[in-house]
Amino acid sequence: YIIVFVPIGSGASSSGGASATTAGGGGNAGGGFGGFRAGKKGGGVIVENNKHNNNMDDNASVATTTTSSSTHDGASSNNHSQHNANAAAAAAAYPPGPIAHSSKEVKELYHKFLKDFPNGRTVILGTLLDADVSTISPLKNQEWKAFLHNLGGAIVDGFGDRVRRYDEELRRLDSKRAAFVRKFSGEHSKMMVADKKKTNGHLEEESGFDLSHFFLVKESLAFTYEQMQLPGEAKLQYEELNAFLPEEAWRQLAQQASAGGEDDSSDTAMMSPSDLAMAGDWERFRKLIKSSGRDLRGVSSFVPQYMYSREVRLLFQMGSPVDVLNRSKEFLVKEYRSKLLDVAADFGQRWKKEIERIGMSSSEHILAAQSKMKQDRLKKEAEIEAWALSSCWDVKCAAEHYFTLSPPDTTSEGWKKDDDAAMAAAAPTVEGQDAARCIAELLEFAILRLIRLGDLALGEEKVNPIRRATSERPADTLKPWVPWKELRKQRGSMSPERKKNNSEAWTINFSPDVSSWVRNAFSNSSTYEDTYLELAKAAVYINRRAGRFRFASRLEDHRAEVLISRGEYNLAADVLSNNVGACARDQWNRAHYWRIFRLACCQRVSGDVLAYLETLTQSFNPRLSSVAPKKTASLFQNDLEALITDAAVAEPRWGAFPFLETELSIESETAGKSSQPLPFLRRKLSKYLTYVGDELRFSLSINSHLPRAISVNGIRLYLVTLASYEQVYRGNGTVSEEDAFRILSIDAPITIEPGKNQFSFPWQPMTYNVYVLATVEIQWKEASFFYDSALLRKPLVGLDIQPSEPTQTIELNPLFLIPGHVQNVRLVFHSGSDIITGGAVTLICSEGLQVVPPNTDQSKLEEAWRDECVIPLDACEPGKKIVITTLVKSTSSRSGNNADDVQEMMAKVETSYRHKSYDSVMEKGEEPDSNPMKTLLEAMVTTLDRPALAVDGSEAFVFDEDRVMVNVSLHCNTPVPFFVKEWNLDLPSPLVVEEDGDLNKGMFQHAIPEGDMLLFGFKCLRADDSDEPSSERPILRVVLQDDFGKTF
Repeated sequence: YIIVFVPIGSGASSSGGASATTAGGGGNAGGGFGGFRAGKKGGGVIVENNKHNNNMDDNASVATTTTSSSTHDGASSNNHSQHNANAAAAAAAYPPGPIAHSSKEVKELYHKFLKDFPNGRTVILGTLLDADVSTISPLKNQEWKAFLHNLGGAIVDGFGDRVRRYDEELRRLDSKRAAFVRKFSGEHSKMMVADKKKTNGHLEEESGFDLSHFFLVKESLAFTYEQMQLPGEAKLQYEELNAFLPEEAWRQLAQQASAGGEDDSSDTAMMSPSDLAMAGDWERFRKLIKSSGRDLRGVSSFVPQYMYSREVRLLFQMGSPVDVLNRSKEFLVKEYRSKLLDVAADFGQRWKKEIERIGMSSSEHILAAQSKMKQDRLKKEAEIEAWALSSCWDVKCAAEHYFTLSPPDTTSEGWKKDDDAAMAAAAPTVEGQDAARCIAELLEFAILRLIRLGDLALGEEKVNPIRRATSERPADTLKPWVPWKELRKQRGSMSPERKKNNSEAWTINFSPDVSSWVRNAFSNSSTYEDTYLELAKAAVYINRRAGRFRFASRLEDHRAEVLISRGEYNLAADVLSNNVGACARDQWNRAHYWRIFRLACCQRVSGDVLAYLETLTQSFNPRLSSVAPKKTASLFQNDLEALITDAAVAEPRWGAFPFLETELSIESETAGKSSQPLPFLRRKLSKYLTYVGDELRFSLSINSHLPRAISVNGIRLYLVTLASYEQVYRGNGTVSEEDAFRILSIDAPITIEPGKNQFSFPWQPMTYNVYVLATVEIQWKEASFFYDSALLRKPLVGLDIQPSEPTQTIELNPLFLIPGHVQNVRLVFHSGSDIITGGAVTLICSEGLQVVPPNTDQSKLEEAWRDECVIPLDACEPGKKIVITTLVKSTSSRSGNNADDVQEMMAKVETSYRHKSYDSVMEKGEEPDSNPMKTLLEAMVTTLDRPALAVDGSEAFVFDEDRVMVNVSLHCNTPVPFFVKEWNLDLPSPLVVEEDGDLNKGMFQHAIPEGDMLLFGFKCLRADDSDEPSSERPILRVVLQDDFGKTF
């Protein structure tokens, strides 16, 4: 405790100048300014203003005390002496500031407090009565710091002291509880009656163990921890109580109290003990405990409820809502079982007494008495079931304040149609999943209670509608199967109406404590089924939030069966259609097929043609073929063949249904293969490299899972260019006929047998591009099924069609140009096997060369020379030849920097062409028109960098007085052979060639290859005797001729 000493005058005497009031230390529990009294919760401190010292003398001083320890509830209080030494040392701490500034009388009073109260802490607040409360002086700061320090120390010391004393008391009691616990073991069960007789109707142990006292002390320790903001430690005390005496032990105590005929009522006229326990009203419930006897028989049935309420309060303080849910679930299940066991035990005791009373009466009298008691028992069980059902729903509704346990909008029409309960995803957090899992288990428990309560309400003569609907063989499956056409005739154009439920009121009487929600649920069969559907739908949603998709799927099946039994086939179909995929993902083939079968039953009765067609095609899944009954498969195919003749199935674009599986491939031994990523599909395209005009063949394998063969109208393969394919899938993702570049088809009749079937599509492409084998369309009566390659789990196949190799050639003559001459140039174009649609020939001359267009007038030749000439090329058939002839002029002089450059003329032929099979393919009218291919052919002719004939050497010999022999050697530099056509030697005066002096007759028409030496010899005659030299130079003129007759 702490004593606050407030000096209020300087003339006060040591005896009358100060007044002190104490609480918990032997003085007045409520006196003094700022006095504290012991709290009720295990010794807590509560501030209480002074109510007894209103008329104080001016020369008096006020001292207030507060205690933070309590010895109520029977805790030991005889161990203060051991604690005095430590407490006195702490209490006698001399304040550093306030006492030094006090008067002599105040100091004497202060020392008197220290002497009289050695176990407490004394502090001085002399500045508490200052007139100016707004000023803050250093002395005031020191006083209040000392006060707060000692107050905190007193609270902590009191807390430690209380915990220590409670622990010592619990150790003392623990030594006596072993014998008490053995009372509830099997080996002492036979001694319970004898113990009761020995104790005059009270079950007491010789050891003197007081369970009531033990419970109060243990809970007081929990209160102490709770006051110190330690809810975890407080909860631990209740857990130890549960371990010491589980709920089964409390139930046995309650049965003993009931057998002993004791009245467990109390002075709580306003609230029943059960209400006090569930409300957690510890003050009044502890009074009940104190008045219930040493073994708590009077309130033993309410102790689990009270402990549950206290633990939940502590769990909320700890911020653990998930643990609150788990504790609530555990409590509800155990309390439910305990109540049922109590009813069974009570029935047994009453029946035993009734047998003893009626004695040897007639069998009819005994059966009547038994029937009456059985009805009472069933009524009590019904109230227990109702309590459990409403409690589970209350917990679910309360948990929605903390977690998302219901769809966003449970009243909108869109929610009802889309059924968010089936589409819910798992909670994003672990805490949310744990909470949802706990609530899901509670709701499943509530569903079982609802069904059981329905059994009790209807009795043995009537069948529970939920059990009838969810039986192994639903009622509608026991009727003969009606074919689709006959069913439509029977139904006509009217949609099936909902069955009229039995609205007869149920005769079940609940106690006033049962909630109105449960009462309304059991008004009649319709409200009962509505309540079941509501519970099941909530359980489905929460199970999906908890990640328990299989549990949710099972409940969805039950929901659908109830809806079918009510005649609400459309709603049942919606539930089943959302639930069919669950078994497909888990590969539960039998359960999957059963759900498809039930879905088909709903859709065929409701007359939904499109949905029924989709369901039928899904039923012929390859994984289900091993579990599908042959008779059911045959009936389904009969309905399928009838459905596809309906005009209503022609409009939708049906996707790739599993009753037919397709696989595409390309039959080619020479085509290369490569891959190309498709980012917009996140897949790779396997491309086969081929050329325009190649004869291709696509192989289509169709695997039919139908039990019988079918005849289809046609099979079509859609080829789409890669650019269009990307545009389609970046848009709506559906390939249509408008998107296809080419559609390959197989005409009817086409029979598809069960198992694998092979088909092929020939194609000779006339347009180069990258194509995707996008879609296979199977036309069956009025329906068309599209197998898009992008949606199938198979490789995506494509074609990379390259332009065909051109067979065109060009020839450019001559092979070289003679510098300084005008020569004919001849270009010959051969079309080969290609179809030429047009083109152009471009002649480009380098510096020093010039060309004229063909057929230029000789009179305008000088003006027509140019550096470049474009000549159009006409279209021609395969095997044709086009000859173009023109003139090229070469200058012998070159500029300085370009003296070493080679003069050349380039011929470029650009043509547009088609494959030779183009016309024959286009005649069929199937291939779309396309742009022709293009190619470029080039040829070049250059001028010689040296003269065709170069003088290698010349000599003259005098062999007579007036006669001279002249020898000339020429070196041939032409890359191709030329012929010598003529020659002539011009000599300066006075030499002339004799008439028969030309010795080179054998040189005529002689082919001269490159590198050869030509040796010319001439006999010359001196014409006069003049010795004067001539300025003229001798010239040898040689005329050469090529293969075309051109001379140089």
